Amino acid sequence: MELFGFGPHLMIDGYHASSEKLDDVELIRKVLDELPVEMEMTKILPPHVQRYNGTTPEDSGVTGVVIIAESHIAIHTFPQRGFLSVDVFSCKEFDVQKALNYLIEHFEMGRYDTHFINRGKEFPKDLTEAERIVSGEREYLEARIA
Repeated sequence: MELFGFGPHLMIDGYHASSEKLDDVELIRKVLDELPVEMEMTKILPPHVQRYNGTTPEDSGVTGVVIIAESHIAIHTFPQRGFLSVDVFSCKEFDVQKALNYLIEHFEMGRYDTHFINRGKEFPKDLTEAERIVSGEREYLEARIA
């Protein structure tokens, strides 16, 4: 059980992905519709997916988001670059590897970087424990500055 913080935020930068799949509005809508179910999250609204025509073909792509009770999942694609960025942010713990595997499979990513943070460290799920942790971090930082 998480004692502090609002929740996990998984950020994925995908490279060498299938340009055809990154340009497929219906596939992105399907992924945003299915991924919350796979992750045992609760969709509040259906996914919203929009094609974007940038100033150059390389800057064009598809953007989609699904609002979930736990927060949101967003996908931004750049088909001509074979690149996508994905955010999975939730106030509830989720299986990071399962989400990553699902996205790798559906977009055929050749390579990816992930970043993972726990957001809202001072969010009071257990106020006493949050205060202890934050206080300790502040003391550590003050000692480094002095």
